[in-house]
Amino acid sequence: MGLTTLQFLNQIFIASEIVFFNIFGLFGNANFIFLTATKTKLKSKSCKKDITGDCVLFTEGLPALKGYRIFIPAYLQCALCFSHIICLLFELPNAGLLFTGIQLKRNECFPAISIYIFFICAQAVIILMMTIDIFIIIFLPTFYQTISTWKYLTGMLTVPGVYSSTIVIWGFMTMDDEVVMFCNPPLGLYPTVSRFWTFSNVIINTITLVLFITLILVFYYKGKKQKSDTRKIMKRLKVSILFFIFTWYIGLLAADLFVALGFTGPTLVFMMSNLVFFVLISYSQFFYVVIWRSPEYRNAFLEAWSCIPCCKILKERHSKSTKISATAHSHQQNSMMSSA
Repeated sequence: MGLTTLQFLNQIFIASEIVFFNIFGLFGNANFIFLTATKTKLKSKSCKKDITGDCVLFTEGLPALKGYRIFIPAYLQCALCFSHIICLLFELPNAGLLFTGIQLKRNECFPAISIYIFFICAQAVIILMMTIDIFIIIFLPTFYQTISTWKYLTGMLTVPGVYSSTIVIWGFMTMDDEVVMFCNPPLGLYPTVSRFWTFSNVIINTITLVLFITLILVFYYKGKKQKSDTRKIMKRLKVSILFFIFTWYIGLLAADLFVALGFTGPTLVFMMSNLVFFVLISYSQFFYVVIWRSPEYRNAFLEAWSCIPCCKILKERHSKSTKISATAHSHQQNSMMSSA
């Protein structure tokens, strides 16, 4: 099946996006996993020692959790970054097909991207699990303290595994020999399966969105009379929800909306394939949002790359600004105590 000039140029544009975000996203996701694995303080930044030396989760306005397992959120975040790495890598063969103009049949395309589809399904549910994890920390602290780490993590990661496996198995059962313009998940899946996948993802993403907003409200009302810790958490949640809405959520919602509105044929293929831009941002942005909002990760990143002159200079500037901020905060606290 021949391609028009416009279709071919569109394929080259999409392929270029894939290559760019692979460089950008793989660097970020790999750095997040590396820094979290090698820097213990990053896994325990919400943890303070009590007088017995035990770890206590300390967030003003929220319950202190003695014995809080500081590694669980880090494990979930690393699982998300690993899923994004797999998703980005599997977009590269698609870019090669787009550059060359080669098109595959669905029964050739789907087996090649089945692992990609597994992880693209898993990462959506992992984001939901990360949000639920915060809810459990806040509202079920006793349960969080008593359940063993491996049982908790197994439960958190079993849900994405079951959902992803269901989609992949269903995809294998419904393969046909139709030629697909782009070898990607929305088109590689049989239309019925693809429709279920996009619709179920919209539901999962909407639940995540509602939980995000609820968390922001919880921190807002609990943080009104509190100091900086709670406000910082609320600000990070606001940034996370904005990126979530304008990348992954809007991409999947638009894909489902195009089908619901009755678009078919080349028009539907063109519109859905260009939504990859939002998806690629979602795969790539996590680490960069973290180093933007977290001084601890930013400092660890600059320290790890201090062999590069510009990173060394930035690290020195960041260290100086951190010391100045800490001194100012200390003076403010002393002034408040003396006035009280």
